[in-house]
Amino acid sequence: MPSQKRDGKNGTGFVAKLGKAIALTATAGFALQSALSPASAARMASLSGGNWHEGTGTENANQNQEKFVPKIWENVRPIAFNELHANVFPFGHRSANLAKMGKTEIPFSEHFQQKLSTNSAAAAATEEANGTKAGKAIDPREYPQAPRGKVVDNYHAIEVPDPYRALEIPDADVTRQFVRQLNQISQPFLEASLWRQNMKETLTSMWNYADFFKPSFHGDLFYYYRNSGLQSQSVLYQSNSMVEPGKVFLDPNTLSKDGTTAVAMESFSKDGMLFAYGISEKGSDAVTVKFKQNNGEELPDQIADVRFSGLSWLSNGTGLFYSKYLKQSETEEFNFHSLFFHKMGTDSKKDILVVQGRNQSDLLIYGEVSTDGRFLFVSFGGNANDQMFYCDLPDNNEITGPLKLNPLFDQFDADYEMIDSDEHSALIFTNKDAPMYKLIRVNLEGDTAQKQQEVIKEDPKRRMRFAYAVNKDKLLVCYMDNVKDALFVHDLKSGQMLYQIALPFGSVIMDSSISSNNNFFASKSSSHVFFKTESSISPFTIFHADFAQFGDQPVQLEVFRRAKVPGLDTDAFAEEQVFYASKDGTMVPMFIAHRKDMKLTGDNPVLLTGYGGFGDSMLPFFSSADAMFMQHFGGVVATANIRGGGEYGEKWHKQGMQDKKQNVFDDFIAAAEFLINNKYTNSSKLAIYGASNGGLLTAVCSQQRPDLFGAVITQYGVLDMLRFNKFTVGASWESEYGDPDNATDFAYIYKYSPLHQLSVTPGQQWPATLLTAADHDDRVVPAHTLKYTAQLYHLLRTQAESWQQQNPVLAKILVDQGHEIVGTPTAKLIDELVDFYSFLQRVLGLQWND
Repeated sequence: MPSQKRDGKNGTGFVAKLGKAIALTATAGFALQSALSPASAARMASLSGGNWHEGTGTENANQNQEKFVPKIWENVRPIAFNELHANVFPFGHRSANLAKMGKTEIPFSEHFQQKLSTNSAAAAATEEANGTKAGKAIDPREYPQAPRGKVVDNYHAIEVPDPYRALEIPDADVTRQFVRQLNQISQPFLEASLWRQNMKETLTSMWNYADFFKPSFHGDLFYYYRNSGLQSQSVLYQSNSMVEPGKVFLDPNTLSKDGTTAVAMESFSKDGMLFAYGISEKGSDAVTVKFKQNNGEELPDQIADVRFSGLSWLSNGTGLFYSKYLKQSETEEFNFHSLFFHKMGTDSKKDILVVQGRNQSDLLIYGEVSTDGRFLFVSFGGNANDQMFYCDLPDNNEITGPLKLNPLFDQFDADYEMIDSDEHSALIFTNKDAPMYKLIRVNLEGDTAQKQQEVIKEDPKRRMRFAYAVNKDKLLVCYMDNVKDALFVHDLKSGQMLYQIALPFGSVIMDSSISSNNNFFASKSSSHVFFKTESSISPFTIFHADFAQFGDQPVQLEVFRRAKVPGLDTDAFAEEQVFYASKDGTMVPMFIAHRKDMKLTGDNPVLLTGYGGFGDSMLPFFSSADAMFMQHFGGVVATANIRGGGEYGEKWHKQGMQDKKQNVFDDFIAAAEFLINNKYTNSSKLAIYGASNGGLLTAVCSQQRPDLFGAVITQYGVLDMLRFNKFTVGASWESEYGDPDNATDFAYIYKYSPLHQLSVTPGQQWPATLLTAADHDDRVVPAHTLKYTAQLYHLLRTQAESWQQQNPVLAKILVDQGHEIVGTPTAKLIDELVDFYSFLQRVLGLQWND
């Protein structure tokens, strides 16, 4: 799935909202949907930051309710006028690193440089008052023009030109040259903000704290990730207890000089003796799995080119199951995502293909060994519905060939996820006949279709988000109630609700993927539970509970770690949830955060974000970058929970997918109109941001209502909707968008496809726009952004003689970076965020206030 991201230290923020991080880890359940979305587990990580209140003591929570992949364009570098420092890890949830990068200066073209230097004194004075070093307008005749070809495709008797097909080849000379030209135009503009250094220093300060997350027990040992502040990647520590600092177990910072190598997946064997971890280079979805013992000794085993996979061990630790493609290339679609078994101590070339994938690039396969080690559960999944099978594993755990699968659910009629199992049955999380989800128990002996039992019924008013078995006989169940979380403890066998665990008001429990550095640890074999909460105006808190301490009494949470952002008074901010009517009358929720002393003057700068796809919910999260925007620019941050997401279950999702996609755009446009009509802002001060599938959202909305927005940031956008299924994993999104090769689907896709609906109306200014793509993005390949930018530049230049576009339209191609924040060093992340806010500062005329 394309991800949503924005910013982030280890949280979910400006870069985090740009998309959702998608990297499968060996957690309970099948996480296929995340892997498939163009965005990826949400959002690129919010710029969260903070100093930990570290200490050996704990506080009672109830008393503290406060708050293409290979080396693409490797020789092309964006312009950097200052040395980059302080690398951070964004979308994922705060995993930062420090990396030093050298200067690479690319001069302006002579004509462009002369144009910037000949502004009148009066204009220059005005621009300086607005915080810029030069006028913001760029002559459209300065925009680079990529060569136009004569490719024409025929879709169902409709001829569709594709003049920039050559830009799909990442290493072609024409592509390299165009990328170089784009960065020569965009970087100088972004560097021209007088407040750029203020922003960089502020964000760097916010990142410079000791970060601690993902605590967990494996065997008799305690593990956690920690970042000293500005490290490029967070470090995994091992300790004998929760209160001892322990020692370094795995330091990704030692794996590369530039800090772009990151841990993308991980899994401990059941006894905690062996550790498998997947290494991603420069943000690529391709992962190399390595192994080490819990005594720190590295093992020789190694598995290359693993993608969208879990790592699931046999109960005796002699080997594990993983997924990879049988056929892979840099940009072409992938096929035959298959399940393999690796036996420890053997060459991975001898790994056994246990379940061959199908010749359908829209299907991923995932295998998970049951808690008791008896069964292997296998899921084939797309973005919405799954098939699930199981097989009895050999008593001796010897895997010698293909496995015989027995069907559990084979109709692709719903989402199915295995939560727990015993020797006779499996507990399944599903939305089958339950759009808000429920838990069922399925008998694994005999006619399973006749032997299903509802364990926890669907709640028609609240969506069940997830469930974990814990402490042998308990279930932790999280519900989303109007986009706010509620946590309950149930009996594992009967499903009976025992009690609710109180959470801080407005907080949301973050997911547990390593890629997004979130926290939720719960295991049937452990009495310990750890999880992280945060809200739009409250940095994250990690809570801990030990069921063994309370017996049959309700557990009490204790604060294990709490973050505090340096120099930021969170009490100065307020968050509200509003509901507004969309075009068809549907009521849509939206979170709005701002300073408490903000006045509704209709002139406040607003940053509106959304995603609207793949059933992914845009949950409130804390972002240091958002906090900087609110504190120093007087900004307002709004997050619209539009259709296509999962905030209200599968019905909400289906109302924003395939032929209902226009609802997503209507919801987002209605959110903008609500903010204007209710005096939060006006169109000249309203900026929108979206990443991946969210980039599709912002591109379409800027086309359908160019008059409504003062600025548009589109990151890693899915913009060529007629060829998205021809690149890498793009075909797996057909269940969400439809198949353009199908005549019925083509009709509605073509109507909104950003690349194909581009048009410029003389006299109507195109909103100020910043498009970004990553050179190592092998999920939403850079060709989407390159072709869109080339076509838009062509149209603007065609009109240049009769009508002048004043608002800048820029594109920046990020180097040595992939779709997710995983692998992006701290300094690069901060620099990327500074670019975003420099752009907003210049085009919206923002003033920095200390």
